[in-house]
Amino acid sequence: MTLPRPTTEEPDASAARPYRIAVWGPGEVGGAVIRAAVADPAFEVVGALVHNREKEGRDIGELVRTDPLGIAATRDREAFKELDVDCVVLTPAPAAVIKGLDDDVIDLLESGKNVVATAAYHNVSMPNWLSPFRKSPQRMLEACHTGGATLHGTGVHPTFIVERVAMTMAKAMSSVSHVRSVEAVDFSRAGSMWGGLDALGFGADPDSLSAESPVARGGDIYYGDLTGNVAHALYGADSTEVRVETSLRGIPAERDAQVGATTIKKGTAAALHLTHRGHLGDHHFFTNEECWYLAPELVYRGDDLPFGGFTSPIAYTLVISGEPAEMRPQLEFGIGTGHTNPITTASVRAVLDAIPAVVEAEAGILVDDVGPHYRHDDRVRLP
Repeated sequence: MTLPRPTTEEPDASAARPYRIAVWGPGEVGGAVIRAAVADPAFEVVGALVHNREKEGRDIGELVRTDPLGIAATRDREAFKELDVDCVVLTPAPAAVIKGLDDDVIDLLESGKNVVATAAYHNVSMPNWLSPFRKSPQRMLEACHTGGATLHGTGVHPTFIVERVAMTMAKAMSSVSHVRSVEAVDFSRAGSMWGGLDALGFGADPDSLSAESPVARGGDIYYGDLTGNVAHALYGADSTEVRVETSLRGIPAERDAQVGATTIKKGTAAALHLTHRGHLGDHHFFTNEECWYLAPELVYRGDDLPFGGFTSPIAYTLVISGEPAEMRPQLEFGIGTGHTNPITTASVRAVLDAIPAVVEAEAGILVDDVGPHYRHDDRVRLP
């Protein structure tokens, strides 16, 4: 069953035509965005920025394994920025954030292009170790107002699992003292993320892994931002009030193994446990755990979970503590038959569903809002 796309009570006039989008970095996520947009009459793909010389000039559709679109991919950033689009979907590798992505985003915003991103920008106000090397939140907002454009970061996690699902469930409670989110993913199926298994820390000496490791620091861009969003959603706290503690541990393999191009020797890390803990003063209000493992060499889905019997290689557990009772949902993603894994597919829907709101919003920075929203029931009509 195909669910209807979200609608507004009085659609903007621009909705009479498809939203024109271009994708910056059509890799796994960006390619999936293009395939989904081509299949959806609400969108028109008009461009793509690639980084590989071998992809330059090739038809965008052929690059992402769909029918030809008659539009060539380009490596020319300036030409890409000149495209007539309603929204740029930004799906670069996470390392791009460290390499000056803010400058390109500012250029896009100041040129009047709305931006929906999966790499960072989930919470531009959240300070972290990278803040001294990035543009300030005020500079990002200034760019939005200069161009009359909007910036929004989204995806399956951060965004869908915690900011949307967990925070919606938290609305049913009179008070919330702590939220725990545990993502458990078989990374033998997703080895290219963040530079590959070696770069993440798989196969490393467990004693060499810490909060200073690249994957832990890179995780701050996602899970640190997420922590600030939870503090704001639950308690109205400013991001500057939030203290985040990060830890990373490697769980050793019990035998030698080969996973793709990565050699996992006995005693080296075959699973990673990355944790971000959020504090407001002395109040520990949030824990986010990433459990990334290499099945069948070592399956690790977290400690002291309220449920057992996981069967899927992608699962999420939420524990929302407070009054009047504790809520403990578990979500599992099965493996489908399409081009992409379910996490990528869920991220794609988060991206496309955000575009109408981003395009129609006043200039600024948008975040998810789980507050009550209502619309008239259009199934009931007067004669």
